[in-house]
Amino acid sequence: MKTYKVDYKLENAAQMYAKVDTDDKIRLHATDQYPPFQVWLRANKDSLPDDIQAKIEAGELTIADAD
Repeated sequence: MKTYKVDYKLENAAQMYAKVDTDDKIRLHATDQYPPFQVWLRANKDSLPDDIQAKIEAGELTIADAD
């Protein structure tokens, strides 16, 4: 996996994030509660893509504590 990016919103206003693989193809969409997405956020918290960082700074996305 290469990265995630902010993608579309569902009708219920849930933000979806797209997993972008190393070949630049999107094969998965997930909400912020998807455990592998949260693991990725924690592992990359100091070098997140601008769109993801903007969601965090706006308070729209939270990095959950590890279990």
